[in-house]
Amino acid sequence: MKTRIKILLIIGIPVVVFLCFYLTKEEMVEIRAEKNVVSNKGPSNKENLAKDHPIMAYQHVIWKYMNKDVQKVIDNYGEADRIDPTPYGYEWWIYKEKDQYFQIGVKENKIVSIYTPSEPISIQPFKIGQAYQEISDSYELKNEIEFDNLRFKLSDKDLKLRPVVKLSDNNYVQLYFDQYEQILAGVRYMNKELMEIQKPYELYYAGTITEPENPSKEEWKGIEQGMEKQILDVTNLIRAQYNVSELSWDDLAAKAAKDHSKDMFEQNYFSHYSLNGDGLKERLTNADAYYLSAGENIAANYVDVPAVIHGWLNSEGHRDALLKEEYTHLGAGAYHLYYTQNFLQK
Repeated sequence: MKTRIKILLIIGIPVVVFLCFYLTKEEMVEIRAEKNVVSNKGPSNKENLAKDHPIMAYQHVIWKYMNKDVQKVIDNYGEADRIDPTPYGYEWWIYKEKDQYFQIGVKENKIVSIYTPSEPISIQPFKIGQAYQEISDSYELKNEIEFDNLRFKLSDKDLKLRPVVKLSDNNYVQLYFDQYEQILAGVRYMNKELMEIQKPYELYYAGTITEPENPSKEEWKGIEQGMEKQILDVTNLIRAQYNVSELSWDDLAAKAAKDHSKDMFEQNYFSHYSLNGDGLKERLTNADAYYLSAGENIAANYVDVPAVIHGWLNSEGHRDALLKEEYTHLGAGAYHLYYTQNFLQK
């Protein structure tokens, strides 16, 4: 089974010539059944962060909560600002402060994932803004991750943009790099169970594999609302990291974005132009959205918001929209795994 990850950008409304950028990212490329699992490469002088490695003794890092009861996070950080459902059987607990932001993945009161693009959060031995070269010189970035009956294979592009480092027998960290600045822009911690469910890389396996249950129509509504809020949150955090002004939410732009994501999903196409020929200008006009200029990013089949935001950040045209200083407002719309961002300058 092959799933193509796609993102597309249109900028400069109103203009006569629209700039469109297609990008296919094989974030969940192929899943194949295989009887024999190939072992990892031989020994290396670089670090592999085994469970007895000295860095595992860090006491104030956010990933120390992995696989722990969520009450430990509540005791330290208080109640979450909100809780967003996901299609993968866990919830995102959103902790949002002026100077820090992180998402805690909680399943049955246990922490299965943590994501942050926020510099004040301790993610030692790594650091937001740290150079790719420094990390790759110190830690082995393997092209295969193997556990149980699963083997994940990372492409050369994966190793450049979102490699994985093993923290312990049950925990891994996915490093999101900015390929243009060659720095670390975000991290996602996952346990083995979540890696199996989300399948972030090309996967080979023997026997059976865990699949998430399909959400109901009502459950998708809650999931999509959470994703739309996360798009605004993470977009503003990324902009802050690059010293770009914060965007305000725009309900009318969000309606236009939502309608387009839904239309692409239901009509099975991927384009800035609807099947009836309408583009961003027409959609914003129909939504009565006021703007001086506007831009749009779209994406499909990314596992969630952190994945899609970092995908946009690593595509030149989408990055330009994401970090454009002139934009003042944002409306986002998600429908299943179709995503649309509408940027406005007012």
